[in-house]
Amino acid sequence: MLVPKSFRLLALLISSMIVLAACAGATAPPAVVVQSVPSVATTAPAAPSTGGSQAAPTAAPSTGGSQATPTQAVPTIAAPTSEPNPTADPITGAPGLARGTITQRPYIVMIDNHPDAYPQTGLDHAAVVFEALAEFGVTRFMAVFAPGITPAAKQIGPVRSTRLYFAQWAMGFHALYTHAGGSPQGLELVESTNQLINLDALHNDGGGYFARSSDRVAPHNLYTSSAELERAAADRKVADFDHPEVGFLFKTDQPAAQRPAKQQLTYFFIYKEDSAGWNYDPKTNGYLRLRRGRPARDAASGEQLWTKNVVVLEVLEKGLPGDEKGRIEQTVVGSGRAQLFLDGVARDATWRKDSAAAPLSFYDDAGAEIRLNAGPVWIVALPSLDNLKVAAQ
Repeated sequence: MLVPKSFRLLALLISSMIVLAACAGATAPPAVVVQSVPSVATTAPAAPSTGGSQAAPTAAPSTGGSQATPTQAVPTIAAPTSEPNPTADPITGAPGLARGTITQRPYIVMIDNHPDAYPQTGLDHAAVVFEALAEFGVTRFMAVFAPGITPAAKQIGPVRSTRLYFAQWAMGFHALYTHAGGSPQGLELVESTNQLINLDALHNDGGGYFARSSDRVAPHNLYTSSAELERAAADRKVADFDHPEVGFLFKTDQPAAQRPAKQQLTYFFIYKEDSAGWNYDPKTNGYLRLRRGRPARDAASGEQLWTKNVVVLEVLEKGLPGDEKGRIEQTVVGSGRAQLFLDGVARDATWRKDSAAAPLSFYDDAGAEIRLNAGPVWIVALPSLDNLKVAAQ
């Protein structure tokens, strides 16, 4: 069908205005002085390792390691052909992890959220971010980057250690999994499964892809970058990626006239005074991140963190018996309650993950998979949904 010339000119004018606006808001990242990380860092936590070389992933699924028994089976996931599955946010252009579009193995990085690690760098470049407890009320991020889809990040970090449940989430993406050591259970899984490419900064000669910043105190100063992760993937001869089930189903945004003017969600993990949350922005139809009631920013750009979708999971959490470091375990394989926030509206949902190697997905009361808005996704795992408060301001 031919498009009238007047419409083509109007589309060109709008596209130009969007590009100019994006360029005007960009901020150059500050320079960071770094020094090389030795193969075995002297500041590494004393986390035991099971050792052994990492096998190259194959296309055949394998759960590997210990995991919780699912409480509900997950239906076979396939993208419906009758509905569109957009690949990027139509308002801001931010890329999303759309199912069926991922042809290269994702890169996943464990990122520190200790107070000494703030502000972090690179979370604003991720397609998906998980936010969950580590121990003693301190949370940790797991950021998912998609080569060829998400923009390259010059710096990502600070990089920290893995836990079993983070590794189980990562297995659903079949990723190059980047971390600095980990709990005994987490290390056992990442070093034995064939669903992950294990990149450990503290073991198995992985330190060459990381550097320590001189302006922070260890262990909160370890960084990598998209370029280093690409080099690590090439050095490890990462196999072709053939997992069409990875990613989310997306829909088109709610029309501007139907979006609410305001919405705020706040939550805490253990301590109410250590809260996090999001303010809904109807202009971008996304959510702006809050840290203890104030804007949470990226260290390089200085911009407030933003996402298109916020998913809050309720997961069973309990302490590991006899663990002298106070580590916890969380049941992330199975199913549970969830609340999804998109288009300025809260939706009740059920999260499901049939096995450690299966993707995490979200369903409505009728059992249909929920489509998110195209763009980044932020996933929060709370011990209880009672720790979540939602207000329309």
